[in-house]
Amino acid sequence: MKPAAKPTRKVRLFKSNRGFYQYGALMQCTYGTTARVVESSSAEGPHLWLFMDEHGGTLTRHEPGKASMHLNQWQARDLIRRLQTWLDQVPSRWNR
Repeated sequence: MKPAAKPTRKVRLFKSNRGFYQYGALMQCTYGTTARVVESSSAEGPHLWLFMDEHGGTLTRHEPGKASMHLNQWQARDLIRRLQTWLDQVPSRWNR
């Protein structure tokens, strides 16, 4: 997988079989860590999951359960766009 190129304007939504969205496809940082932004099923209100999986060959954190991402400016903008899309949808999806 190549690091993210210059992001496009619109975030593609992927709907799970339970009706929750993933915001954009899997993204990858310059060191190979992958991440995805996924809407949570929390009944307490709007929440999301930021899943990160660090590639074993380039671990920056050698502790179980810890991962980090090394983002260039375009990857950072791409992550912001995904998070902003989720925030923008909160009123319509959660009536808030």
